[in-house]
Amino acid sequence: MSKLQAFLEKALRENSKNNSSHLGDRSTYVGASDIAGCPRKAVMNKLQPEDFDAKTLLRFSRGHAAEDLIDGIFRAGGLTPQREVELSHPDYPEIKCHIDFLFNSKTSGRYHVMELKTTNGLPDAPYESWVNQLHVQMGLLELDKPGVPIGGSILAVDLNAGEWKEFNSFTPNRILFDAMIMKGRHILFSLNSPENAQIEPGILCGYCSQRGTCPAFAGDEIEIPQEIRYLVARYLEKSESKRSLDKEIKGLKNEILSFTGTEFKGHADLLQICASEVGPSETVDSGRLKKAFPEVYGQVKKERAGFTRLDVARIKKQAAA
Repeated sequence: MSKLQAFLEKALRENSKNNSSHLGDRSTYVGASDIAGCPRKAVMNKLQPEDFDAKTLLRFSRGHAAEDLIDGIFRAGGLTPQREVELSHPDYPEIKCHIDFLFNSKTSGRYHVMELKTTNGLPDAPYESWVNQLHVQMGLLELDKPGVPIGGSILAVDLNAGEWKEFNSFTPNRILFDAMIMKGRHILFSLNSPENAQIEPGILCGYCSQRGTCPAFAGDEIEIPQEIRYLVARYLEKSESKRSLDKEIKGLKNEILSFTGTEFKGHADLLQICASEVGPSETVDSGRLKKAFPEVYGQVKKERAGFTRLDVARIKKQAAA
């Protein structure tokens, strides 16, 4: 590691502390993001705080940078939201939230909570954890300001693609909020008995530092979470569409070649067509080479990197007996 890289990594850690200083000691309270996610992860991360690597810290910094960017855009347009507004539950002060952007209309008195999420690719619908986090925030605001109209939204921003998408029209839901507060209390109680913390597998499991010891992944086969089911269904749909498209493309190719033959050049408007013969080539039958000349095979073989294979298929329903 160069001196510059070492300096940047050290400075990045200090910068990350400064960016998160308004959150205080997260091991002493349960936040809205804790409640929105997996209880076991929240408990274990509080008992065994993770030492994030530079890559993760950069990702966190991207989120803070996005907040400053969006804040600047709001203010350039004449809006002046409050940022990082802290609210605590009146009966359970260890349950808190920090609202990214809080708007207040001077004419109607209405409050609007906006949660900002940075992503790689914009989802078609907000993730369940995002919605739950927003409902905790709106619920705590409703307790703090009873009788005042409250709304909420989630703004997803893909900085790499230069795109954003708002999921709007959320309003407080007392039933859902009470369920989230019960979950928050469960996390608090589980700090004294982490083995009893509930496990909620979800879309963020791949980024969880506690996955290696998580009982949810200890068995041979697990129940697929709802968010992953949605992704798998889309993957299967796209795969089936691709097979259908490949078949259609092959048919169109054959029809065009029936006109052009094997040697052709032509154009029409903005289209150009070239057809040509590709001569035969040779390849080595590695199986036969290994069997007939094992010593030579050992000298010329080259390792190929492995990869992760993903198979998705529909389960055929068995007919009732």
